[in-house]
Amino acid sequence: MGGGTPHGEPSVGSDTPRQKGKATPETLKTGCIAWVEKDGQPRRAEILSIKETKSGKHYYCNFDNFNKRLDEWVPVARIDFTQEVEWPNPEKDKPKDSKTKKVPSNQPKKSQVSKKAQKRPGKREQSVNSEATTPHPWTEFVETQGQRKSSSVGPEAESQAGVSFEASATPGAGDDLLADEKEDEGKKDEHGFSREEEIEKLRTSGSMTQNPAEISRIRNISKVQFGKNDLFPWYFSPYPEIFALEDVIYICEFCLSYYGDEFAFTRHRKKCTLQHPPGNEIYRDDYVSFFEIDGRRQRTWCRNLCLLSKMFLDHKTLYYDVDPFLFYVMTMRTDKGCHIVGYFSKEKESADAYNVACILTLPQYQRKGYGRLLIQFSYELSKIEGKLGSPEKPLSDLGLLSYRQYWSENILDLLLGYNERDEKVTIEAISTALAMTTQDVEHTLQAMKMQVYHKSDHKIVIPERLIEQREKQKLKRKRVLDPLKIQWKPPVFTASSPSMSLSLLAAALLGIGAVTPVHGRGDSQIPFNYADACPDYALYASYPHRPFSSGPLALPYQRPSPQCRTFHSDEIERVIEEVTSRIKDPDLARLFENTFPSTTDTTVKFHTKGGKNTGFVPVDGRRLDDGAWEGPQSFIITGDIIAEWLRDSTNQLRPYQGLAKKDPAIFDLIVGAINTQSEYVIQSPYCNAFQPPPISELSVSANGQDDIVHPAYEPSVVFECKYELDSLAHFLALANDFYEATGATDFVNKRWLLAVDTLLLVLKQQSEPTFHPETGQYDRNTYTFQRWTNAGTETLNLQGVGNPLNSGTGLVRSAFRPSDDATILGFFIPANAMMSVELGRAAKMLQAAGNKALATKLGKWSEKLRAGVLEHGVVKHKKYGDVFAYEVDGYGSSILMDDANYPSLLALPVMGFCDVDDPVYQNTRKMILDKQGNPYYLAGRGFQGIGGPHIGLKNAWPMSLLLQAQTSNDDKEIKECIDMVLKASPRGLIHESVDVNYVNQYTRSWFAWANGVFAVTILDLAKRKPHLVFGPGAAPYEM
Repeated sequence: MGGGTPHGEPSVGSDTPRQKGKATPETLKTGCIAWVEKDGQPRRAEILSIKETKSGKHYYCNFDNFNKRLDEWVPVARIDFTQEVEWPNPEKDKPKDSKTKKVPSNQPKKSQVSKKAQKRPGKREQSVNSEATTPHPWTEFVETQGQRKSSSVGPEAESQAGVSFEASATPGAGDDLLADEKEDEGKKDEHGFSREEEIEKLRTSGSMTQNPAEISRIRNISKVQFGKNDLFPWYFSPYPEIFALEDVIYICEFCLSYYGDEFAFTRHRKKCTLQHPPGNEIYRDDYVSFFEIDGRRQRTWCRNLCLLSKMFLDHKTLYYDVDPFLFYVMTMRTDKGCHIVGYFSKEKESADAYNVACILTLPQYQRKGYGRLLIQFSYELSKIEGKLGSPEKPLSDLGLLSYRQYWSENILDLLLGYNERDEKVTIEAISTALAMTTQDVEHTLQAMKMQVYHKSDHKIVIPERLIEQREKQKLKRKRVLDPLKIQWKPPVFTASSPSMSLSLLAAALLGIGAVTPVHGRGDSQIPFNYADACPDYALYASYPHRPFSSGPLALPYQRPSPQCRTFHSDEIERVIEEVTSRIKDPDLARLFENTFPSTTDTTVKFHTKGGKNTGFVPVDGRRLDDGAWEGPQSFIITGDIIAEWLRDSTNQLRPYQGLAKKDPAIFDLIVGAINTQSEYVIQSPYCNAFQPPPISELSVSANGQDDIVHPAYEPSVVFECKYELDSLAHFLALANDFYEATGATDFVNKRWLLAVDTLLLVLKQQSEPTFHPETGQYDRNTYTFQRWTNAGTETLNLQGVGNPLNSGTGLVRSAFRPSDDATILGFFIPANAMMSVELGRAAKMLQAAGNKALATKLGKWSEKLRAGVLEHGVVKHKKYGDVFAYEVDGYGSSILMDDANYPSLLALPVMGFCDVDDPVYQNTRKMILDKQGNPYYLAGRGFQGIGGPHIGLKNAWPMSLLLQAQTSNDDKEIKECIDMVLKASPRGLIHESVDVNYVNQYTRSWFAWANGVFAVTILDLAKRKPHLVFGPGAAPYEM
């Protein structure tokens, strides 16, 4: 395949002569034809689009005489500006549609698209990039009005097998064919056509549909890191728009989650526990395994698989609904897990008897025979079902070639067997034996010129040359599947099954009937399980949903449908109505409407009001812990991880404490949360995150880490065991908040008191110094933690002990920070301050409850910790004066910084340790909100705030701005903080962290703790500074 060279014949752009002249990176625009380096040679290429990425300006180029699949984004350095550029003729080259708006050249973040890359939208086409008008970002619509309509309704509507088989699926120079393909190069095969000629025609046509007029959407992703492979996409795939700004996106090869930041991806890989596709393994041999995945049960995974495959499948329609499909994924096994090779999907119930909807072999495995295995497996399943199967029509060109090859080989082998037995054969007999439709059999026989009309009858004749060719082919080793190793039974789908059609699910969610009929059971009816129809909220929250707010930000409505909410309270709905009706800013009102109920809407994974039979009885039948798991219990997950953090759950419930006295449902929910936390503290007081309660019957999760921890913990109870002093402080805070809001002490039972005694034991053990104060001998700490990791913040040094701490400080050690990062100096000041406050509050509550002895003990600990913070936690700064240190060791060393996570130095007045006007706090506040004073105070083009080492050096946490607003009396400062958070929340929810330069890049679409902090901040301002929330002259609001 030849490429263009200087002064060669043009073949891109208009045939009309163009004006020529010099250009610069600033003046080069879409429609220009320039000389661009490709494969070490200058190539003539048309600029189809321009975009600005983090690494600079990039140009989307269509090269002379190259298939459009080889179009690519190129940086400025690859364009030869010493050569003249051909400028587009303003009269001849402008679009015929006068209504088409030209993209201004001064919009760097929006890709400029030339006429060649534009298409007339079809009846169903909408722009993926326009979130305000796109009902679902998973939907990429039919390319042109005149385009042929596919019969598929699947994740990829047109059956596309072209990129899945041994033939070269990436047309371009230097394609390497297999040995047997090279041997037959240029020859007519048994089909009566030349494979080389067909493929060459596809290469030079500029479209895999052999229609040069159909130009697919411009490829938006330049490079993908998938496992150990770097993949270079061929086509557009509707990933979120912000990923187009990335030079590389990172996709986890097991769970298929995608990231634009290497740091976030590395963090994910450390926590991802999946090692194979999330379905049933139904086939295994020495080479490959096949997994069956139900699109209904694994929506997120299947949708991510469709997004991945769309990058390598042209002219596809990607639908959000994967429920009606089964996905059969082929993998290769290594000691690291099962690596995806390819897959095919099929409808659960196909009216047209299709056994394949979409089929793909990933590029790194192509031309190795795996495509044939996928086709074979689809027909083996059809044989087991006792049905005739066929791929969805119309087939792509290369797909047709691959299927013809499979059909012809199998039909020929079958006919040769009949020939030996001298039996009569019919097309119907061939169809039944091979599970192929009669149409496919007849089509193949005609293509092979084996069906002839003789003496008023159709005959099947096998030419001698085909027999000879087939015998030669059998001498070549090819991978085949062993049908006897398939462990599979055809699934049966009914209206009541989890895999029922989406139309029934939608009808149920909309309230169209409370029951659904069961197929084959006459008039019997069963209740519909709404929960089975609810989407994964982590995915749901990643995309905007109507209606949008009427403000300039047009924030989406992100609450799940009422049937999908995990908890309901009339009082919560009342507060939402009262607050949002008074807020003047519609964007601010929408953000409060989404965030205030976030915890109850999405994170109450388990709740029971309790009863006589809810106690936990061990397997051997003996009740070892009297009263364990009795009474109300509430399991509050952090969000996208099915585990409960003591710290997170306390903060998630904080917005509702003021409603507990008015609403019995909220009352029971919080009492249940206190009881559940008590059981966790009793069981493993050194741990920070926990599995579902044993009475919940929820599945436990593995965190995928390799930890060595002392004291040892039970994995069925503990999700992660990082000792964080603030976790225990939050256990007390949950009960203290509840008592102050209600005056009730229902939770003060023997289990809660046992948990407090366990907490005091930890305080005693962790206040011990590293070296004995009298003998100087090393005393190994009770708690040690070691993790096999390459991240220094994820483990403790010195064999899991951490750096030495001095005696006589009155402080308590914390091995980890509230960010889950390891402390450098173990006396973590914010946690010691918080523990001092919460012990004091608990002492007052116990005094009122009549437990004076325990109240006195807690009071003494509170005073001791406060004195230790003020004596050892205050240091002299050369610029800011006396300030609170972040961490100290009692030897004189200190860490001066702050992290966004609560408790923090910024939040000292919020937790009640000091007043906002305290001079030392004000000095500290100035230091940590200054880039010169706090290394983790980050400021960029679009956002600023405090971050931390947990996320990296590009992202700040919106939570820090909310705490900044809560600790300020300056109206201007408060308004600036709230405005920045608003603009950094385009999805209508508060994210964990935001890139300070690109606010559309964030971590965690669903972070209930941050949503709770935002709600608390708005309620604080509504009471303290109502004019900032409701407008001038507004009266204060209190729940």
